[in-house]
Amino acid sequence: QSIMARTAKETDLARKDYYPDLDVRLSYGQRSSMLDGASRPDMVGFTVAINLPVWRDSKLAPRIAESLALRDQAIHLYQAQRNEIAAGLRQYTAAAEQNLKSIRLYRTAILPQALLTVESALAAYRVNRVDFLTLLDSQMTVFEYEISLVTAIANYNKALAEIDFITGNSLANPAESRGQGEHHD
Repeated sequence: QSIMARTAKETDLARKDYYPDLDVRLSYGQRSSMLDGASRPDMVGFTVAINLPVWRDSKLAPRIAESLALRDQAIHLYQAQRNEIAAGLRQYTAAAEQNLKSIRLYRTAILPQALLTVESALAAYRVNRVDFLTLLDSQMTVFEYEISLVTAIANYNKALAEIDFITGNSLANPAESRGQGEHHD
């Protein structure tokens, strides 16, 4: 924005070069007396000068065109940066929302169901209805889901950190990102 303001001022200044410059001067000079003692009158001068921009088209027009081009370039750069920031914000917001949904799904549905499957497989293994490999497979599935949950939490926090970086505000929600409710066997 400061670049845009500076280029706007440069354009205004270049346009002012089209106007004539007016210079008014008043001068006073005190003279000492001559060698023979005769006094000399003091000097007073008045000058008016007008500088006319006669090379308007050859010198001033290119300067204005340059300042307008620099202003347009600054505006386009500013818009490009705004668009880039907005796109990054949308991307990280979508990633945070998706990871938050995944966290909730793992905590409320997937992990509890997988833990029930392990308990069921353990009970069936004790009465010799399933083999050890089935029990082990159920437990490995729980571990994979826990790893996926931790990965989703990390990705959620990473997306929040990127949003914090872009906006300069803290959006962290500790209750959602903390490892509460995790169950490790």
